[in-house]
Amino acid sequence: MHITIFGIGRSGTKAVQIYISYALAARNQKVWIHYEPYFWLDRKTEKICYEGYYHHFNSPHFIPAESKLSPAHRRYLLNLKKHRVDMVTKFIRGNGRIRAINSVLKPDLSIVIVRDIYEVLISIMKIEWDFWSVGMDYVQNWTKLIDEIRNINLVDNLDWYLDRIRDRIDKNAFYWYVMNKYALLHSDKSVIYLTYKNLKNIEALTRMLINPDFNESIGDPKFSGDNMHLDYPLKSPDSSFSLTNAVNGFFHKMNLTPKLKMNLPTQDVGSLAEINKEFRIIEKKARGSTKLDIEKKEIYEMFNSEINALLAEKEWKPE
Repeated sequence: MHITIFGIGRSGTKAVQIYISYALAARNQKVWIHYEPYFWLDRKTEKICYEGYYHHFNSPHFIPAESKLSPAHRRYLLNLKKHRVDMVTKFIRGNGRIRAINSVLKPDLSIVIVRDIYEVLISIMKIEWDFWSVGMDYVQNWTKLIDEIRNINLVDNLDWYLDRIRDRIDKNAFYWYVMNKYALLHSDKSVIYLTYKNLKNIEALTRMLINPDFNESIGDPKFSGDNMHLDYPLKSPDSSFSLTNAVNGFFHKMNLTPKLKMNLPTQDVGSLAEINKEFRIIEKKARGSTKLDIEKKEIYEMFNSEINALLAEKEWKPE
């Protein structure tokens, strides 16, 4: 079985990926996990996947069909599905490419997670990372994104919104809006939409479509997204050396990739995982958290209202 998961960052996709991967491993012992293949080589997040990185930043944000992928981009995606075990592939940079990606990967199940705009913005403010490159060694291209949105006519009265986008938080809110809107409007009917607010519905979905004997709760601390990169509750081998990825990294750092317009095919993207039955839980001391609030703005309310209206028609709920 192959399952794809989509959602912008800070939407709960890590927890869902761990939960589903654990359910598959409980059924068939092994599972292959692709953790953000447009950026990371494997789920330990110690090495960038330079081939995936290249295709993300040199492809449109919005790709409506497989035929619009470059041959090299399509080849990269095809390489992800070569493993002969259950697979769970998660993208936080793929909401505008769901139909194209799924057309190549042909998953048995595809899930999109959507979280409230204010919760996402508050989550971003608590970390050294955002949708516009804080904490990363690359810079997102705001002008390119706006040009794409204008060309596909995704946002009515676009200039009215742009006049009201004043700072970086506003840009993050706008990214949340356009990526979720495109995912809700342009995905195949087979895609299942879940909300972070009702994330518990993943339990019924998992029992219905993945593992009927699986009765774990998504609220169990072991399914915290923080555990995605650890060997609990799932363990994986340490990151191995990839010659082709190292060569692609050299090309990238020497700024040769744009001239060559190519990458060597990466040997293995992702991690083989199994349930860690010999783990030892180390209790963490509770840390105080700073309470943050996001000022309600007219454009945020409009973004939220439109996405919620689309979700009301598409959110999956158990009968």
